[in-house]
Amino acid sequence: MPNYDFDKKKIAYIVVMCVLAVTLLVLVVIAGVTTGSRIGEPSSAVSADPSAVSSVSEEDPAPQSDVSGGDTEPSSAAEISEEISDTSQQTSSDAVSSEQSDLPASSAPEPVSQEPVSVPEEESSEEPPQESSAVSEPASAEESHEEVTWTPYNIKVSGVSANGKAFPASYATNNTTAKYVAVYNVTKGEFIYVKDAGVKTYPASMTKLVTAMLAEKYLPKDEKIIVGKEIEMVKPHSSLAYLYVGEDLPLETVLDAMLLPSGNDAAYVVGVNIGRKILGVEDASLEDCLAAFCDEANRFVKKLGCKHTNITCPDGFHDPDHYTTAGDYAIISAEVVKNYPLVAKVCAKKRVKDGYKLEWSNTNNLLSEYSYVTGLKTGSTNEAGYCIAISAHAEGCDIVIVIMNCKTASNRTSDAKVLLNSAFGWY
Repeated sequence: MPNYDFDKKKIAYIVVMCVLAVTLLVLVVIAGVTTGSRIGEPSSAVSADPSAVSSVSEEDPAPQSDVSGGDTEPSSAAEISEEISDTSQQTSSDAVSSEQSDLPASSAPEPVSQEPVSVPEEESSEEPPQESSAVSEPASAEESHEEVTWTPYNIKVSGVSANGKAFPASYATNNTTAKYVAVYNVTKGEFIYVKDAGVKTYPASMTKLVTAMLAEKYLPKDEKIIVGKEIEMVKPHSSLAYLYVGEDLPLETVLDAMLLPSGNDAAYVVGVNIGRKILGVEDASLEDCLAAFCDEANRFVKKLGCKHTNITCPDGFHDPDHYTTAGDYAIISAEVVKNYPLVAKVCAKKRVKDGYKLEWSNTNNLLSEYSYVTGLKTGSTNEAGYCIAISAHAEGCDIVIVIMNCKTASNRTSDAKVLLNSAFGWY
């Protein structure tokens, strides 16, 4: 006889097990679906929340190239376009680097570029090479920004030499090495010839022409100048006239010390005394005096008609914000010839004794080579290269020639010969 009670129990057990199995399977499926949705969440969260990406990049930024000396990237497409279109200009502005001023004429030759350059021994009568802290330091952001936004300006030229002949522009261009040139007829008030004369460059110690003109304007000629602690503000490796604190000198002697051996110490003495006169405060701080000098120097050159000149020091030691153009410096040089007889007189001296201890020789060797050359001032630094502002009188005309950014002192001299002959029509 069959045991139905046993069969019922067996069937009930099987049903319960099946229900449990189905329940377990459902739970497993639910768990699997839930886990799958969580795996996909991070990627969707990234796309939905950009801040997640930016926060990662800010915490661990990718390394960037520093070849531009710490320059920031252009902030707009317009800036990028401007930077590309100004490539040739930047090259000519930066080709030679690192300013300081001229050392005494008896020293070694002057600087040429960012890399040390050997200058032949026969050039020892020129300004010697110098080192600048700017050589080893990256360009500042301000300097780089200035390079990007700099806009050269055009200069109208007559193309006529002093004796009425057509100026041989092709000959002058092909036979000179200077990057920037301006030839100006002071008598007629016109430019004769230019080569990139509206492009930014650095004036080096030619700056001292502006300092000297302001000295003639503000300081009485019979006034004694007492050398103060401002000479301690001169940068290392500067050219010096070797003045000392407490020295009591006539104005003309201080100008001799500044313009012949290109003494940066003398330039600071002159700059501080000009600033003191402007402020009308005898005990004004040296910093305030120099600030007043620079402000007046910039107003002065702008009144002359200079478009792109900015002055930050009295001596021309390199500063990225201390710049000019060949065209501007032709205007400045012409002003010396026309209206500043004391400065012109000092610039024409070949050598002089200070009456106490030193004999200073003029760094401008053209004065000894050409009787018709009357001045004016040399300059050389790594950034500026070899420069010179020349004044000359012949054919009934006063001519100024500004030569900037030559690679060697010999190049500067040979460029001067070509341009002098061309300017006066002697060809």
